[in-house]
Amino acid sequence: MSDEQEIADEVERLSDTELEWGEEEALPRKKRGCFLPTWLWGCGGGCVLALILSIGGGIYCVGQVKNMLDPAVQWPRLQKVLPYEEQPAHLQMISGMQMFGMENYVLMDFEIGMTATIYYFDNVDSDDAEEARRAFFDPEIDVGFMGMGEREDEKLGTIRIGSRDRQVMRFIQKNISFGTEELQKQNAGPSAAVDITAEEDPGLLLVVFMQPGGEFDIPDDDILDFFADFHVD
Repeated sequence: MSDEQEIADEVERLSDTELEWGEEEALPRKKRGCFLPTWLWGCGGGCVLALILSIGGGIYCVGQVKNMLDPAVQWPRLQKVLPYEEQPAHLQMISGMQMFGMENYVLMDFEIGMTATIYYFDNVDSDDAEEARRAFFDPEIDVGFMGMGEREDEKLGTIRIGSRDRQVMRFIQKNISFGTEELQKQNAGPSAAVDITAEEDPGLLLVVFMQPGGEFDIPDDDILDFFADFHVD
């Protein structure tokens, strides 16, 4: 077992607050879930990079950052969530993260300038999977990362992947409104969230595509080409 997994296990084994002497009732048990706000998951890959930077300082002391940015560590973990025969040569692993029942991987296709952010919520200990599904596919939710920016022009539809039609939400991600113009362009663009959860899985597995600085919707062919390298039922 890796140091990272041991640390994660220790976090999950933290006991609830114990009763002081003389108290008659136990404190209500909190839903563990993911410690991040649900609406956070409605953003694209650029937001995830910002998230990594924001939590990096807090977990650096336990060596997590090195593992998060190490493709040799993260590709095998992704393979368990989104199986593949051979590691796709045209995709670069930017980062991976696993905590509190959520897994997240950011891939980059430099040939077409598109990020693919994979999210998996196992839904074992909380309702995060269903909450995240609403955050991605409810047109009423349009807030971007940490309240900055928003989603615009949402279009809910379907796309045929594998053996069945999949729900897809297309939108324009508008992110941070400060910084240089180039920085703003690289954290915004046409996006598409695709739900590829297996029918028997109570959790949520989805991929959010984004073309930073793009001007047009992401073509279906680019989405299908991405999934051609993976096993999707």
